[in-house]
Formats: sequence, structure tokens, C-alpha cells
Amino acid sequence: MALIMIAVLSGCSLFGNNEPEYLASVEAYPLRVPEGLDDPTGTSPVVISVPQMRMPAGDELEPMPPRVVSTAGREEANSYLAWSVEGAYLFVKDTPENVSQRILATIGQNGMGMDLLQKEESGAHKFHYSQAAPPDEGFFSKMVFWRRDPFNYSGTFMTTLKPDGENTRVYLLFGNGEACDTTGTEYILGLFMEQFG
Repeated sequence: MALIMIAVLSGCSLFGNNEPEYLASVEAYPLRVPEGLDDPTGTSPVVISVPQMRMPAGDELEPMPPRVVSTAGREEANSYLAWSVEGAYLFVKDTPENVSQRILATIGQNGMGMDLLQKEESGAHKFHYSQAAPPDEGFFSKMVFWRRDPFNYSGTFMTTLKPDGENTRVYLLFGNGEACDTTGTEYILGLFMEQFG
């Protein structure tokens, strides 16, 4: 009985209103420096400045697991995903003219689910991507209540090419010209990266 009473009483103290000590703190008087001693505060306070960062947008406010793409050994790779203040992009070790042609060739491949909508000289090609439906897993797999359906990245997109020395950065936009969300960018550019090698 004594052990039970000790456990009950200690449990009650856990659920009590135990406020942190700093909530009961009070403000003290400013430091009084005696005559003949230097003021430790100094005349010029140190100003710490932090550069302004880009505000999160789109799916960055509600993050979800990105598509896994391999960027290992990227020094030897012909293309890889990279990130900048403008967002994720596909870095390709080739000129913008050649990258534009390679993008068109990838869009035109069978099985990629991409249909060319508009071709521009700048390399900003507009296309529609239709993600293939996942294979039917059967009746019992659908009954699992914690199972989540895969996200569908289908939509209309545009590529934007920017030279980076002798190389090229490929950015992805939505079809209306707005910036694409991070996960969509990684997924669609990951498809191009797999074709570029």
C-alpha cells in the first residue's frame, strides 16, 4: 500500500501547474558603476546583421518527402540537381543550345508522358506532363487505412535555361510562368536528369 501511495502522490505532482522559474522573474535595476570605474557597456554596440532570405512558398510551408534522385558523384555526372536562392535547378554540363535540343528530345520520347505545347528559341519550352497511374495493388492493399496514395505531379510546365559559364542551369516553372514548388521541380527535373545521364 505504501508503494502505491507514493506512486499516486508523485503522479499528482507531475500533472500540477508547475510553471517555469523564469515566469516568476522580475526586472532588476540597471547596473550602477561606482565612480572611478569604466562603464562595461561601451560606446558602440556590436550590430549583427543577417542577409534577407527568400520567404518559403508553396509546398515549403507544408513539406512532404521529395522524390529521391541520385546526386552522388556529381563531379563525374553530366547533370545533377542543385539548389540556389532561385530554387532547385538541373545543372547540365553542356551549352544552352544543346540542352534545349536535349530537352525537346526527352519531351518527344515515348513513355515519358510529356507532350510539347510550345517551342521557343530561348529554350523555354512549354509541355504537359501526364503521370502514369500506379499499378493496381489489389483489393486488400486498398483496405489498409494508413496507406497513402502517391502524389500526382501531372500538369503544364515550362523550362527556363540560364547559362552558367560553359554549362547550363535548367529551371522549371508552371505553365503560367509562376515558380514551381520544390517537390514538383525535383520530380520533373529528375526525369530529365535520368535521360541526360
